[in-house]
Amino acid sequence: MNNLIVSLKVITPLMIYMGLGVALKRSGKLPEKLNSDINKLLVTVFLPFLMFKNIYNADLSGISGGFGLYAGVATIIGWCVCFGLCSLVEKDPARVGSMTQGMFRSNAVIFGIPVAESLFGVGNTVEVALALAICVPVYNVLSVVVLEICGQKAAIAKGKAAAGRTKLNVGSILLGIARNKLIWGAMLGILVNALNIDLPDPLDSVVAGMSGVVTPMAFITLGASFSLKSAKENRRDLILVTAVKLAVYPLIYMLLPIRWGWTGHILGAMLLTSASPTAISSFPMARGMGCDGDLAGEIVVVTSIFSILSMFLWIFGLKQMGLL
Repeated sequence: MNNLIVSLKVITPLMIYMGLGVALKRSGKLPEKLNSDINKLLVTVFLPFLMFKNIYNADLSGISGGFGLYAGVATIIGWCVCFGLCSLVEKDPARVGSMTQGMFRSNAVIFGIPVAESLFGVGNTVEVALALAICVPVYNVLSVVVLEICGQKAAIAKGKAAAGRTKLNVGSILLGIARNKLIWGAMLGILVNALNIDLPDPLDSVVAGMSGVVTPMAFITLGASFSLKSAKENRRDLILVTAVKLAVYPLIYMLLPIRWGWTGHILGAMLLTSASPTAISSFPMARGMGCDGDLAGEIVVVTSIFSILSMFLWIFGLKQMGLL
């Protein structure tokens, strides 16, 4: 019951933010144009600050070779499998990009850390933080890759690409990845962390303030964009993504660690890294990079709601097996 209460405490504020977005849209105070502009601002300004802060603040000193290697490699393999699966079941590239991101990318920073503190105690979540230090930049690089590819394919299919272009421009994709501000934010965070640079207090406050905007504003814009009718039309894809994200993906992700005898905090880090709901940042990224933003937002909402039950069941099951 305690684990369920913790999950509810994490999810409830996010649902309130989303409800506020719905109310603002219905009252006419957050029209589509303004909502779209705020979304672009999140992607180009505030999210890079969040990526920088998450890595800059992480303690990377205790990363072991095996733990770090598995976290990164498993995420990359999971991305490949999800991309392949989505490409098989969905023909619209804009939807493939949103579905792929929804399957492999976790909201472990917002959801996982509070659950880890409930499981292991405050100050005893270093394994989760280390897993995130590896996975967050990998998440962002792979998300940019799949959204660039699928967004460009969608543009070509709709006739919005350059005149006469009928295939992907690899150079354009690579350039888009290189210019992506989220990747720059993550890489700068790694550099500052590696050099052990302490930001001056005023600058640190600015970074914290800019990062703090992301979660409430992203969920408000998500609420203003959410459509129940659209969610019903996307029912098949939502069921598939939710099942993979909350059940199949974490099961496969944890098979080898369990076989290797990883338990306690390390297995908890594997669970919270893989089984947390889809990251909220996947919604503004998908919408801003030419993929299906509505579907991406619906995936965030549905996985966030059902993660309350799924995380409770995962924790209960692993505890019953003596693994947590």
